[in-house]
Amino acid sequence: MAAAGKLLRHQPEQHMESRLAPTPRSLADVDLRSRDIIGRGWGKLERFVFRHKRFDGEWSDEVTRDVYTIGEAVNVLPYDPALDAVVLIEQFRTCGLVWGEATWLFEAVAGVREKDEEPEDVARREALEEAGCELRTLHPVATAWSSPGGYGERAHLFVGAASLEGVGGIHGLAHEHEDIRAVAVPLAEAYAATQDGRVRDAKTIVLVQWLMLNKSQIG
Repeated sequence: MAAAGKLLRHQPEQHMESRLAPTPRSLADVDLRSRDIIGRGWGKLERFVFRHKRFDGEWSDEVTRDVYTIGEAVNVLPYDPALDAVVLIEQFRTCGLVWGEATWLFEAVAGVREKDEEPEDVARREALEEAGCELRTLHPVATAWSSPGGYGERAHLFVGAASLEGVGGIHGLAHEHEDIRAVAVPLAEAYAATQDGRVRDAKTIVLVQWLMLNKSQIG
C-alpha cells in the first residue's frame, strides 16, 4: 500500500492474460542484508532487512519486515461420504484477545509438523487426537501460505475420508493445554456456517468450500 499522497508507478497491462502465470523468480532476485531473531516464545519472531527485484527490473529500496513463525501446519477436514457429513472442532484461540474478543472458533483439525514427519502422518495423528476419528484416505487440497505478509506458516490442506458414526465429544492432550469439542454436522450445515459467520477460520472456509465442489471425488 502506498503512503498517503504518494502515487504508485503505474504501467497498465495491454490485454487480459488467458493463463495465470507467475513471474520467474529465484533467491537471486532477493538481496538479503540481515536476518535476526528478535523474539522467542511458542514460536520465533525474525526481522529481515532486504531488497528485491521489482517488476520493472530495478532493485527496490531497502525494506525491513518482521515475520512470526511457529512451524509448518497441517489441516484436515474429516468427511464421511455415507453421511455426507464433516467433523469440526471448537476450541479457544488467543487471536481474539488482540481485538478484545473471546474467540472460541470452529475449525478443521490442525497440527504442527515435526522434523522428518510427513504431512499425511500429521493429519492422521491429529484427527485421532482432536476428533477421535480414523482417516481412511487423504485427498490433498493445497499447500499454501496462511498469511504471507508477516506470518511464516506454510499449511498443508487435506480432506480425509472417514466414518463419523459416533464421532464427537471432548478431546485433546492435557500436556498441550488442549480443550477441544468435536462436532459432526452435515456438510450442508458446515457450508451454511461459512456463509453466516459461525465459521470464521480461513483454512476451514477453504476446505469446506473445496469439499462442496469436489465431494464426488471422496470415497
